[in-house]
Amino acid sequence: MLSRKKTMTAARHRQRGSIAPFMVLALGGALLATAYALDTNRMTSNAAQVKRATDAAAMAVGNERLMKNEKSPTVLRELAYGYVVNNLGMDTSLASQINRDSVELEEQTGEDERIRYKVEVRFKADPELLGGEVKDMRVHSTVEVVARSTEVAIVLPNTDSEGPTELAALRQMFKRFAGQLLDDDENSEKRIWLSLVPFSQVVNVYDPDDTGRLRRWATAAAIRPVELTSLWRTGIRDLSDGRMPDPRTERLCMNRGMYPGQVYYWDQPPTGQFTRVYYRHDLPENHPLEPSISWTGPNPDFGQATGVNDTRFIIGNVGCPRAALLPLTNQLKKVEDRLDEMRTGFNTNYAIGMGWAGHALSPEMRGSAGWGDSELPLDFPDSDKAQNAKIIVMLANTTGDWFDTDAYNAGKVGEAVQNGNNDPGGTATASRRFQDLCDSFRSRHLKFHFIGVRPGDPQDFGRQLFDRVAGIPLQTCAQGGGSMTFANAPTFNEGQEQIQHLLDDIADKIKHEFYARLVE
Repeated sequence: MLSRKKTMTAARHRQRGSIAPFMVLALGGALLATAYALDTNRMTSNAAQVKRATDAAAMAVGNERLMKNEKSPTVLRELAYGYVVNNLGMDTSLASQINRDSVELEEQTGEDERIRYKVEVRFKADPELLGGEVKDMRVHSTVEVVARSTEVAIVLPNTDSEGPTELAALRQMFKRFAGQLLDDDENSEKRIWLSLVPFSQVVNVYDPDDTGRLRRWATAAAIRPVELTSLWRTGIRDLSDGRMPDPRTERLCMNRGMYPGQVYYWDQPPTGQFTRVYYRHDLPENHPLEPSISWTGPNPDFGQATGVNDTRFIIGNVGCPRAALLPLTNQLKKVEDRLDEMRTGFNTNYAIGMGWAGHALSPEMRGSAGWGDSELPLDFPDSDKAQNAKIIVMLANTTGDWFDTDAYNAGKVGEAVQNGNNDPGGTATASRRFQDLCDSFRSRHLKFHFIGVRPGDPQDFGRQLFDRVAGIPLQTCAQGGGSMTFANAPTFNEGQEQIQHLLDDIADKIKHEFYARLVE
């Protein structure tokens, strides 16, 4: 019995001796696991922190490129480095590794032709507690920049359908629209510009700061049309004479390329090319608020210098809007002021309004020969995905049982536009003009948004006429990122809520020409 007790005691001593080394091993393993976890956590945390820093740097580079059109690699790389080092957190050992040579900036172009900037940071992952191998690490972020310089021509009716209430609605809607696209700061470097194109029968291009525009743009025959030969004999010099009604009311309406297929030559240089300068031969009592002059001579409507002499009158051209075309600007106040100048006009000519919208966006109108700006309009985009965009936004009342077919618009007063033998009303010719105009817009990669207002039964003739003449061609205009929509309303005022929603959608589409976003 005593021997058995001694044996059990000896066994217990041997167990205690074997537990001690096991505890040491277990404790060592726990320490190693802890060290591994700490090292792994720290390296993972460092990588995550560097990723946050490269995200911030990439977005900063994208916004700099976006807002200031800054392209200098040196400037952008220095900006990226500053954002990286200021977003590394509290790990001093990590921060000590990052210097200018550790930060790389690469400009890329994707398959969709959009610009991308990749910010990459190199650093070392050092398992300090375990004393393992130091690994080279690379973390990057990529930002996609859609920085299209964007030019928008806004085409608005100033016809006899737009009374004070309608004009008030148009002003309110488009002041909001312009405010969504332009900054209040007129010194903003955001590269987006708006033009305003009020239209009635024609478009007013008068500019008090460019008094030589008429003589520079028009042909000699257009300034002194032959049918007014008897008027020139009275001492009036030509249509630019300050005694004429239109110069007295700051109106200048002219056109070129009036025949089918010519589509106003909107994408060609203006100098000496305008063959038609408008004036209104009418009785003063028909528009008593307009200034007038009178003389004795033949009827100018016949387009000739001879005929029966009688007392003739020229009055202020009510079809030429009081508000002139505003060339591209990024100053919101200029747009708002021009909207305030809009007044009720006369008949409606949609195509002429569209043609002058093209002129407002054409680079051939750049410089002193055209609108007077040395930079604007910019070159035409070379594709729908180019780095600049030109957009037309047009609003029109599309109801009525009469359509201005341009049958009276030609090189001279009284010379009709050519019509087909089976087209006495000229609507087929007018439709062809719209199609040719939209084809020319698409060939120059112009985007086109159209909002029409029309109420009631779709089968009503007043709704059908616009669709028959202009509907299908305008769908061609709207291809390539545009739109063609209608508000079910009799007037702009009554349809204001619907139209405003449509305009908000268009503004959002336009703003998508201009953004920066992380893609990696």
